[in-house]
Amino acid sequence: MKVISLRSAASLCAALAACAAFSPLSIADAKAKPKPSKAKPAKPAGGANQVEGLKGKVGDMLFTGQWRFQVTGFQQVDSYTLKVPSSEQDYAKWHSDAEYDDASHTFTPKPGLTFVAIDCYAKNAQAKATEQLDFYSDDQKTALTDDQSNSYPPIVCDMLSHGGWVTKPLLPGSGEKITLLFAVSSGMTPKDLVVTLKNWRLHKGKEVRISLTP
Repeated sequence: MKVISLRSAASLCAALAACAAFSPLSIADAKAKPKPSKAKPAKPAGGANQVEGLKGKVGDMLFTGQWRFQVTGFQQVDSYTLKVPSSEQDYAKWHSDAEYDDASHTFTPKPGLTFVAIDCYAKNAQAKATEQLDFYSDDQKTALTDDQSNSYPPIVCDMLSHGGWVTKPLLPGSGEKITLLFAVSSGMTPKDLVVTLKNWRLHKGKEVRISLTP
């Protein structure tokens, strides 16, 4: 009888040890062990993913992933004559700040204001699509800022257009010269130009900021 009891006790101990090996606590501990982490893939260099790529100065060619944009120069002027007389303008944008002479296609600022004309170049960087650059519709942030934190919207968009403030259709790789005209307070000092670059058929674009200070 004693031999049978000892064997039974040994069998019982072995069974208990086996159960302990697969207890909920042991399983939880196994699950709690951290798995080796996988390295995140690096973001591609350049292009629209880098915010700093959307900031620059006069002469820099900036890239949004869809459009390339460059400010080639700017000046303060007492009047402005359209380089493209057929470009389509919007009376609502200029009538409170300027007068317009139909015969000469010339804008003059109203008292207390002057003009800043900024010459730009935009290029369609979309390899397989003919697109129009839209300065008019949806969420436009295009503006000129000064050193006193004031901002001024454009009143004239001088370019070969196909619709009000919309470029002609641009083939992949082709570009357009554009002059943006701003009516500003006399004596202001230009600081930055912010431009929204957006396909006409889309509702959102991306902004570039160009420093106009030396």
